[in-house]
Amino acid sequence: MYTHSIVFVGNFNPKIFQPSWFAAEGLIGKQDAEEAKVEVIHPDISIFSLEWVKVQVLRERFSVETKQEPYDEALRDIAFGTFTILKHTPLTKMGINMFMHFRVESDAKWHAIGHKLAPKDIWEGVLQKPGMKSLAMEEYPRRDGYNGYIQVKIEPSSQVKPGLFFGINDHIAVKDPENATGSDEIVNLLKEIWPESHKRSETIIYSLLERVSA
Repeated sequence: MYTHSIVFVGNFNPKIFQPSWFAAEGLIGKQDAEEAKVEVIHPDISIFSLEWVKVQVLRERFSVETKQEPYDEALRDIAFGTFTILKHTPLTKMGINMFMHFRVESDAKWHAIGHKLAPKDIWEGVLQKPGMKSLAMEEYPRRDGYNGYIQVKIEPSSQVKPGLFFGINDHIAVKDPENATGSDEIVNLLKEIWPESHKRSETIIYSLLERVSA
């Protein structure tokens, strides 16, 4: 099970982000806009979905996500295109997120993976039968020099049982968030790092899966 999302932090007017606007700007097709499933359009929040993407906008957060890997590039294009058009929207932070769920062959193997990731010896006498709920590791500062971090999270899967959840948050902030006046810096960063971010996230997830499963 797979989810890929792009999140921008900034200052947004949620009500304008509706299917008809995206279609009028050529970011989605007219038929897509007509068939969109609209959950809410409001001054404080807008949420709608197409077959391949979900768009959610709050006053300080814009996100697009897909659960279909073939649409990864289209996801990037809709985020890039939106704020190339809305170039005066102040954007201060960006997260490129990849989430995957994997089934584990047995409960015994699932517990063994938890013991490998979070050894239980230190908990002896403190908790009875402790189990790993969540493990987060972070690369900070980033080796590529950008202003941000790369966070890796591993948890028991809520989607498949027994299973594992892997989450990657590739997070970058603009150089001067307090004085951001437009979208150019974040949009350019998205264009620069997208191919490497996608590749790196997959590499992290599959290399960790191989190591914990060995």
